[in-house]
Amino acid sequence: MVRFSLRRIQERLVPKSENQSQGNIDTQNYEILVQKIEDSLTNLSVQVNKLRMRYQNMLSRSKEYFERCIDALVARDNERAKMYAVEIVEIKRLADIVVRCCLVLEQIKVRLETILELGEVMGLIVPLTSIIEAVEKEVSLVVPEASNSLRELAETIEDFTSSSSAYVDTTPTGDVQINKDAESILEEARRIAAEQVRKSFPEVPVLTEEERMVYSYIMKCGDELDITKCASELGLNVSQVKVVISSLQEKGLIEVQSTEMT
Repeated sequence: MVRFSLRRIQERLVPKSENQSQGNIDTQNYEILVQKIEDSLTNLSVQVNKLRMRYQNMLSRSKEYFERCIDALVARDNERAKMYAVEIVEIKRLADIVVRCCLVLEQIKVRLETILELGEVMGLIVPLTSIIEAVEKEVSLVVPEASNSLRELAETIEDFTSSSSAYVDTTPTGDVQINKDAESILEEARRIAAEQVRKSFPEVPVLTEEERMVYSYIMKCGDELDITKCASELGLNVSQVKVVISSLQEKGLIEVQSTEMT
C-alpha cells in the first residue's frame, strides 16, 4: 500500500493559493482525519483477517456436524440428526453474515486506501459515510471492534466536513446517488456471500431407505465396492444400487473415483 505524507496529500487536495484565498479547510481537523483513516486501515485489516479465520472455523464445524448428522440418519436416530441439521442451518446463517461483513469491510478498506493514495478526500469520503452508516449495525453483530472503529471514523469525517462545507456536495440529488451507491455495494455483498455459502456449506440430505442401506454398506466395505455383491446382500438389484450410488454422490456423501460401476 502506498502512503503519502500529510503535506503531499494536502498539496493535492488544496493548492496553496486556493487554500489561502478561501481559508475554509481546517488543517488541524484534516490532520486528525488522515490519522484516523490510517488507524482505521490498520484496524480493518486485522478485522478482515479475523473474519476470514472465523469463516474457515465455521466451515470446518459445519462439515463435522454434517458427518455426525449422516451417521445419525444411518443409525435411524432422527432426533440427533435433526439436532445437527439445525446447528448446520444456524452456522450457515452466521457464515453468510460473516462473508457479507468481510466483503463490505474490504470495500471500505479499498476506499480508504484510495483516499490516502490519491488525496481525493472530499470527493471520496462523503459517499463513504453513507456506506459506513449502512453497514455498521450488521458489522456490529459479528465484529464489534470493527463497528466501533467505523463509528469513530464516521464521527471524524462529520467533524471535518462540517468545517469544510464548501467542498461538500449537499444537494438532494447527490444524497440520492450516494445512497444508491451504498445500497449497490451492500446488495452485491449479499449476492456474493449467498453464493459462496451455498457452494461451500453442505446441504443436510434426506435419505431414502435404499440410500441408508447402501451408504451403511459402503462405509463397512471401505475403499472398494462390489456392486453385484452389495445388491445381493441388500436384496436389491444392480440397477437400483447404481442409481443409489449416483444419488449419494450428488448429495456429497460419497466420492466415486471410477465412473465404471459394474
